[in-house]
Amino acid sequence: MNTVIIAIVMGIMYWWCRGMILSYFGFLVISSPVTVGLVAGLLMGEPIQGLIIGGGIALVFAGIIAPGGNLPTDECLAATCVIPIAIGSGMSATTAIALAVPIGLLGSFVTNLRKIINTYFVSKANDYAEKGDTKGIWRCATLYPAIFAIPLLFLPVFIINMVGQDVVVNVMNALPEFVTHGLEVAGGVLPALGFALIMNMIGKGRLIPFVILGYIVVAVGGVNSLTAGIIAICIAFIYVFQKREITEEVNENE
Repeated sequence: MNTVIIAIVMGIMYWWCRGMILSYFGFLVISSPVTVGLVAGLLMGEPIQGLIIGGGIALVFAGIIAPGGNLPTDECLAATCVIPIAIGSGMSATTAIALAVPIGLLGSFVTNLRKIINTYFVSKANDYAEKGDTKGIWRCATLYPAIFAIPLLFLPVFIINMVGQDVVVNVMNALPEFVTHGLEVAGGVLPALGFALIMNMIGKGRLIPFVILGYIVVAVGGVNSLTAGIIAICIAFIYVFQKREITEEVNENE
């Protein structure tokens, strides 16, 4: 598909995600590298490759949290910039994953800059509040930030997708073989690092049996990842509901 169309779609996805359009739908759904990978893959005729790269990037950023609302790295920027370029240039998935990490780090600066700009609209909203202008408050809370986010969020992704493929191809061709091999090795290790961060977050003793059960189901039982994920969701619901019922019974007895 035309590079311009792909660049526009990727720019809109990033603007939709970080501009908080439709509140948390964009933040939680559109920002996922898997979603970006699927869309980019469909546009470029390589949906499977898009999902593979998107899934790998998602694993790298899986254990990343935003303490106090401060985003340390931006998976959506990494995905919207790297995945189309990787598919278009024929880059391997592991190399693309390694390339996503530094680009994701740049996203934290973009996010902080957006927050600084939005403080102006908070001040304006206070002025409208003193006048009792509810429409002005609404514009400051939703309309103005979304409009001013276009040059800040849309344009960088659009430009990178327009010129990035040729630049990346030239750079990758100029790199020695040991460097490209190192990127591939790093890209293969990074998803494991993301998974390790998740394990560190949920590494409570009472949850270890679930980890062992998941390993047995996949490694020994030969169940594919999608089926294992559905089973895990069902077990999680059962666990939460049972725990809630026990808590309610204890409270009633007291």
